[in-house]
Amino acid sequence: MDGAGSAGTGEVDPAREPMRRAQSGDLDAFRTLVEMFQDRVMRVMNTVLRCDRAMAEDLCQEVFLRVHRGLPSFDGQVRFATWLHTIAMNVAISEHRRRRAQKRDRRTLSIDAPVAGTDDLYHDPVGRELDPGERAHQQEFLAAVRDCVRKLPDEFRAAVVLRDMESLSYEEIAVVLDLPAGTVRSRIHRGRVLLQQMLQEFAR
Repeated sequence: MDGAGSAGTGEVDPAREPMRRAQSGDLDAFRTLVEMFQDRVMRVMNTVLRCDRAMAEDLCQEVFLRVHRGLPSFDGQVRFATWLHTIAMNVAISEHRRRRAQKRDRRTLSIDAPVAGTDDLYHDPVGRELDPGERAHQQEFLAAVRDCVRKLPDEFRAAVVLRDMESLSYEEIAVVLDLPAGTVRSRIHRGRVLLQQMLQEFAR
């Protein structure tokens, strides 16, 4: 693969050049990758595991250690961000299983997700400022969404977050979750429907 695009998407992968330099042993380039993606990895850990910042930082460090070890064999067949998400989800799942083994009746997975059925919940409205009342209502709505997403069945939660919060494509989510693309689409759709049902009071 010549790396001009993002694994067939036609978009330039901003991580391509630092990733290639990091593969050649350039530590500054690897630090650039960490700076580009550490907030995203932290967000995955915080939302999937609902862990505190110290735990999220430890898990984030583990993710980038795995990335560093795996860089020489990364072939660029998927975007770097997709590969990174796969590693992050594997670390999160391992931690979840460890916690579940310790205390099986404790529900540890949660997701901090956007509004059901939209891919741009966290984008500010263009062209006007919200008045204080509207902004307060929006903040209340976002809090309700986060609470409802925490209640989603585990099988829907990760797919919804990766699509609506992390903006991965269906195909990329299929890679991350090791599921058929059709299953990913179904889980996202069903997760959004459940969220819409739980958030009916805000539809007025």
